Amino acid sequence: MYQEFYDKSDLLAWPLVGLVIFIAIFLAVLGYVFVGLKSKAKVDKIAGLPLEPEIEYDAHAEGRANSNE
Repeated sequence: MYQEFYDKSDLLAWPLVGLVIFIAIFLAVLGYVFVGLKSKAKVDKIAGLPLEPEIEYDAHAEGRANSNE
């Protein structure tokens, strides 16, 4: 019963397109991890990002104070 439904469906290409896109992105990320991150300095910089202090933004110092004032 399902075989007849799927044989006549024109939408069967879309799951394959989605699978190909997923595999391409997955391989690109793997390539970046194994090839793009060979530099120890780059890895240390990325690893330290969560530990950097946040920069507080002062809108009044930039001259962008609330226009309703």
